[in-house]
Amino acid sequence: MRPWIVRLFRPLTALSINAKLNAIIVLFLCLPFAVFGLVWFQKSTETIQANARLINQELLRQTISQLDSYFTDLERSTFPLVSNPLIQTFMTLQPDNYLELLNVRSQAETTLLPNLFSGRTDIYGFSIVSRKGAYAIYGNTDRERAVELLNRIELSDRETYKVMGLSFDKGTPLPLVTIIRKFWDTQKYETTGFLMFDLNLNQVTRIVKNIQLGKTGKVSLIDAQGAIVYHTDPSLWGKQVAEDDRRQFADKQEGYFFKGSGSSEILTVFQRSPLNGWIIMSEVPLRELVGDLIWIRNLSVWVLLALVLFVLVALSSFSYYLSRSLLLLQRLMQRAENGDMTVQAPERRQDEIGKLNRSFNKMVGEIRRLIEVVHKSELKEKELQLKQREAVVQAMQSQINPHFLYNTLEVINSYALVEGVIPISNMTTALSDLFRYSVGSPNEIVTLKEEIVHLRSYFEIQKERYRSLSVELDTNDAETARVQAIRLLIQPLVENAFKHGYERKKLRPDYIGIAGSGQPDAYVLTVSDRGGGMTPEQVEAFNRRFADLSTDSIEEQESKNDSSTGDSPVRQGIGLWNVHQRIRLVFGPAYGLHIVRSDASGTQIQIKLPYDKP
Repeated sequence: MRPWIVRLFRPLTALSINAKLNAIIVLFLCLPFAVFGLVWFQKSTETIQANARLINQELLRQTISQLDSYFTDLERSTFPLVSNPLIQTFMTLQPDNYLELLNVRSQAETTLLPNLFSGRTDIYGFSIVSRKGAYAIYGNTDRERAVELLNRIELSDRETYKVMGLSFDKGTPLPLVTIIRKFWDTQKYETTGFLMFDLNLNQVTRIVKNIQLGKTGKVSLIDAQGAIVYHTDPSLWGKQVAEDDRRQFADKQEGYFFKGSGSSEILTVFQRSPLNGWIIMSEVPLRELVGDLIWIRNLSVWVLLALVLFVLVALSSFSYYLSRSLLLLQRLMQRAENGDMTVQAPERRQDEIGKLNRSFNKMVGEIRRLIEVVHKSELKEKELQLKQREAVVQAMQSQINPHFLYNTLEVINSYALVEGVIPISNMTTALSDLFRYSVGSPNEIVTLKEEIVHLRSYFEIQKERYRSLSVELDTNDAETARVQAIRLLIQPLVENAFKHGYERKKLRPDYIGIAGSGQPDAYVLTVSDRGGGMTPEQVEAFNRRFADLSTDSIEEQESKNDSSTGDSPVRQGIGLWNVHQRIRLVFGPAYGLHIVRSDASGTQIQIKLPYDKP
């Protein structure tokens, strides 16, 4: 763990578990929740306002689209007038041609125009005027006002249809929406006249009134000149929009801004028409848009606060319950520490504390049992000491027997010398040396030189038994004096050669060879015979077991390899296996036996031994 983290939490280590739990709750629950709550409160407020703004913008966008569709339909309704022969004739007449002008105008006003616009209650009236000064009036439009407006019409070459905005007529106190339609001569490529019709606001009002913006929300429709075409408050119709609002609209297709502050803050959203540049604007108190959402948000905050308070109380109660259980267990442990092993913790609980109490009871019971075992062991140890003293006395008494055997052999040797029987004297001397050497521990470390001296005594006896036996010893006494060995190391291998190499093959023993060679890391002694040897399978089985690093007994080796019969290689060569294991147990796994060769011509076994450490 990093040092600064250790320093940060170091003051908590001295606190009780209850205090630590409360500190953890405050640091990792209350504090993060407070920070998260503030961030969530701010972000949720911004999100609520953004959603309200987007909803209003979409609502205004749909409304402005309906208004554009309405004005586009009006434009399409004037198409039949453009190509009508009667209107084309009217555009070519001079104002001083009264009779013909009167005839054409009469036909247009009585038959053509009423048929085109019949049933349109939204049309207040319309007028047609030519570039040459002829005009025709239909409906309620005031003639003087129509002439005045048509005389100051300015349309660019690209404009064929234009919504002029609000105007007032003498026949009605309400404002009218005036629209201009240009007549174009496709042969001369020039404007021949104009169609002007005035609209009542009933259709526009019906479209705009569909917008529902809370209880006190207001909607305004503003023409391209800044005049209010429609407003929730009819007293503002025809008046200019506020200058502050006009600056917010400047060069913007859509947008929003806020008016006021605090509880009286108003969200203003506007959308500009791409068709005629009119602007529809909504003004809604922010509290009406987000009031319900803010109430839900505040309710959520209070519910979460209550939940956190409940969690704090529950965790505090649990921590007190937990710490009380641990304090009880601590007092019981102190009693056990003072030597009272009869204490018992309550085991009725099924949770971790109950498991801990049961483990404590089990531990105390085990300690109590071990104390009894130790007490009994001490009694047995005292009893063993008494028996060991008796064994020492018996051992001292048993030393009389070897001395009796040695004295007897000396008497036999003396009689043999007196009678001149030298072979008996030699065998008695060799046998005495063998007994003296064999009395020591079988795992006692000796030099290889001592082992070879013992082997010479053994061969002297065997030569009296086997007259044809030839023994070849090729070792250096100075070198073998530096090689470590164990007592009775070579003799079992030689006896194994007599028994399995010669006698079982019904051969007369005629050769035993002992040769040594020094290597950098060990000394290798080779024992050779010219007996019948072993099969290749037996040689492979022995070498495989010699290379195994385990120290299993013969029975364990046989059980692993399913060779429990009496003819198994391990059972036949128990002497080889015992020698190999003794070497490894004393000197380590780097040393031991290895069968170099074994066939009908004889057997060679190598013994790897360590040098004496300086």
